[in-house]
Amino acid sequence: MIYFNGRALESVAPVRIADISISPIKLSVTARQRPVEAGAEFVRIRGGARTVGITFSILTENIEARQRALQNITDWARTPEPGVLRLPGNDGRYLECICTGLPEPSMRQWWESRLRLTFTTVGNPYWTSDVEHSAACGTAFTVLGSAEPLMQIRHTLPETYGFEVEYSRSDESMSWWSIPAGNLVIDLNRQTAAVDGASIMDQYNYADSVFLLPKTGTQTITGIGTIFWRERWQ
Repeated sequence: MIYFNGRALESVAPVRIADISISPIKLSVTARQRPVEAGAEFVRIRGGARTVGITFSILTENIEARQRALQNITDWARTPEPGVLRLPGNDGRYLECICTGLPEPSMRQWWESRLRLTFTTVGNPYWTSDVEHSAACGTAFTVLGSAEPLMQIRHTLPETYGFEVEYSRSDESMSWWSIPAGNLVIDLNRQTAAVDGASIMDQYNYADSVFLLPKTGTQTITGIGTIFWRERWQ
């Protein structure tokens, strides 16, 4: 079954799924033009969005019943923010999508059997694990998957730390001059840090820090708090 934000498509309307097509992640190549000779120099390649197309038919020939089913499907698919999309054959993982294409039924051939929904990933094009792992700072942990994980460092500070707080991995480190009391969340993917939702990046030591980037493999991050991560796949 196809689930979006916890509800199955088959539960909102009498449908039969004809096909599900999942595009690869669109790759964006950045190049720099050479100043003198012809051609360009490769700089980097980044992953963009991916789409999911769902082709289906509505199992009723009554025009009014079909219109109600289409309205239910529209209400099911349209959300103000990206939601969790689960597809058959991908147990334990999901895509974070938003609906970008609704069915376009013909009013002349209202009985047509092939309709289509399109979902597009926003920000996170990878398959993401349902399971959130954790490890205390200072202990070795292993991240699996074929893409960088979603990773955060969290800690509750009972009082303000008025001295430098540093996090290190191998030869990389990042630090903050001071951290106020509250619930600290350092998002390594977005490269942000906040306490109770308020940014503390004004305390970040830009001169001597390199923000730790999420990566796969065995690693140790020293500091205070707990590392949380969800593994992802291409």
